[in-house]
Amino acid sequence: MTDFFISYTNADTDWAQWISYVLEEEGFTVIVQVWDFRPGSNFVLEMQKAAAKAKRTVMVLSPDYLRSQFASPEWAAAFGQDPQGQEMKLVPVMVRNCNPSGLFKSIVQIRIAGMDEGAARQALVDGINRNRAKPTARPRFPGATTQVQHRDFPGPSAEAAKSVVALPVTTLIPSLKRAPTDVDKRHFLKNGFMTIKNLFETNLDAVSQQEPRIQTDFQVTTATDFRAELFVDGKSTCIGRVWIGGLYSENGIAYSEGRNMSNNSYNEILSLSQGDDLRFQAAMSMGSFAHEKKFDMQRLSADAAAEYLWQRFVWPLRRY
Repeated sequence: MTDFFISYTNADTDWAQWISYVLEEEGFTVIVQVWDFRPGSNFVLEMQKAAAKAKRTVMVLSPDYLRSQFASPEWAAAFGQDPQGQEMKLVPVMVRNCNPSGLFKSIVQIRIAGMDEGAARQALVDGINRNRAKPTARPRFPGATTQVQHRDFPGPSAEAAKSVVALPVTTLIPSLKRAPTDVDKRHFLKNGFMTIKNLFETNLDAVSQQEPRIQTDFQVTTATDFRAELFVDGKSTCIGRVWIGGLYSENGIAYSEGRNMSNNSYNEILSLSQGDDLRFQAAMSMGSFAHEKKFDMQRLSADAAAEYLWQRFVWPLRRY
């Protein structure tokens, strides 16, 4: 049995990897999609197998997770095995502030949203540990004391110093902006590609199960290159390729439609937009298609970029 299965949505891939790494550093065994689901495997079957063989499930809790339809079966399996929480099979770790409702309200969460790394790591490890949360040092006596203690130090006592409230730095100076580094850009690019890849793979599997007239094919050529094809009544109708790279820079994601799959032929290039926060911009968007009007094509998040390319990919189905 594996100790933990990490359930998360694509928007929180970085958090899922950080949590997984910390848990393995603590000696636990972990299954997480981004590390353990290899090209060619069946996504749905791998999820089912991972959830079944893990002793406990960690939910990477965020607003995106609460909206995700694909995450529900993952945590529901663990909840069904332990509805009263006696074995703590379901462990929610809130990485971004959100308001869980329904069944989530009854489950005690590990909250690390807004913490620095040291505090977040300690909270995660303490929360995962099934022992009592008794502190290692005696807590401060909460009652008042009348004893007067002599002290030579002319400055304020430690307690008095704590009572002095310093103005937050943000009220004294404007927030300082930091331009994304080359490492930040490459990390964003790779995570964006994985978001697109996972959406295509998941959607192809879903439509082939929902519509008997449709068959699909998904091929991972390399870690940064995949091809997708959709057949209607056995006829190849939608075919596309997505890969990291581009005509002008490596910091881009190329998309090609049809059977011309050369590295120099593109129907769209997602490059990094200019700004203090990382976003994609669609270089070839003209705003003439319905799916282009749904997004800000110059400020695409990874999820929006994935949905945009998927809508382009299935556009030929409008004829049926």
